[in-house]
Amino acid sequence: MTGSILPRVIGHRGAAAHAPENTLAGFACAVRLGVGWIELDVQLTADGVPVVFHDDRLDRTSDGHGLLVETSLADIRRLDAGGWFAERFSGEKIPTLSEALSFLVKQGQGLCLEVKASEARGGSTARAALAEVERSWPADGPPLVISSFAKSALAVADEMAPDRPRGLLVEKVPSDWRDEVSGLGCTSLHVDQTTLDEKTVRAVKEAGLALFAYTVNDRLRAEQLWGWGADTLFSDCPEQLLSGSDG
Repeated sequence: MTGSILPRVIGHRGAAAHAPENTLAGFACAVRLGVGWIELDVQLTADGVPVVFHDDRLDRTSDGHGLLVETSLADIRRLDAGGWFAERFSGEKIPTLSEALSFLVKQGQGLCLEVKASEARGGSTARAALAEVERSWPADGPPLVISSFAKSALAVADEMAPDRPRGLLVEKVPSDWRDEVSGLGCTSLHVDQTTLDEKTVRAVKEAGLALFAYTVNDRLRAEQLWGWGADTLFSDCPEQLLSGSDG
């Protein structure tokens, strides 16, 4: 995946500063703000259904409690995933991956799909998520990138969807990053922006990789990262970065 087809800005979990994260309402908000790509997180329910959710626990972004991976889809369907953010979002549901993909395809949105799982669960989560991608995302649909911290997930992605670009997620670029991305067949590194400096960004770019930085909510920091050569920035308030940008 080359920089020429990457967006400068991706809506982080939709538009997380403006609407409940990882919900259809949040994705719709990002679309209204002019975003062309959205990032979301995928986990498996206790009964193996891929749903869109970030945290291990349900408590922060829903009225549920406990671990998502120990909760059935039927129980997750009963939860309110919007009221915690603002009353007007009360009743918003945790979407299945199928529902999210259907919405994004209809909107023509590019997607960065993060497999959110431990190393032990990364393979099974990726397998279920990619099976849904195969069913729901047209071969000629918008661009889609698969990312994960879990190398087991990226290995499954290489096996099941070798033509889909893959990105290795890290908090800080490790010393052996060249070997890691090469071994996993990744075309991008996705890095916590607070750990980045100009030397690191330029080294990644000189190696022929795309560099995605998360999470950038400050326009001055965005301009600095772009100036160093970063390709794409994830943002909770993408409209602030899109203003004056070419997208």
